[in-house]
Amino acid sequence: MKSSVNIQYTATPASADIDFLTQKINQETPEFGEAHPFAFFIRDEQNQIIAGCNGSVIFGSIYTDQLWVHPRSRKNGLGRQLMESVHDYGRQSGCSMATVATMSFQGANAFYEKLGYISDFERSDYTQNSSCIFLKRSL
Repeated sequence: MKSSVNIQYTATPASADIDFLTQKINQETPEFGEAHPFAFFIRDEQNQIIAGCNGSVIFGSIYTDQLWVHPRSRKNGLGRQLMESVHDYGRQSGCSMATVATMSFQGANAFYEKLGYISDFERSDYTQNSSCIFLKRSL
């Protein structure tokens, strides 16, 4: 007999709840290492974030989920500096691979390719006929 469950959606999950999920996954697979989040930020003189990235170290790979540079600060090497920090952190964390995903309409795949990433595959059928491009590189 099925038990009744209450599924709850939250647009802004608490960090403690996300940490709980990560801890449970890590407890079930200790022989494969662990997963944990990371983030890097660049701030201006007023302490405002002008660039940043975040993602996860997950079982031997570092995955960058989001990378953003303020439009006024683009083309100044900040994105490259952030990704170099990601790669260094990945190596320090025992990762042998770095991965990213970007949407075709963002036009960022050329940026990642300049950093040594190669396209794994492209998944279509996203909004407005766009696709998601998955890339990886060795560390």
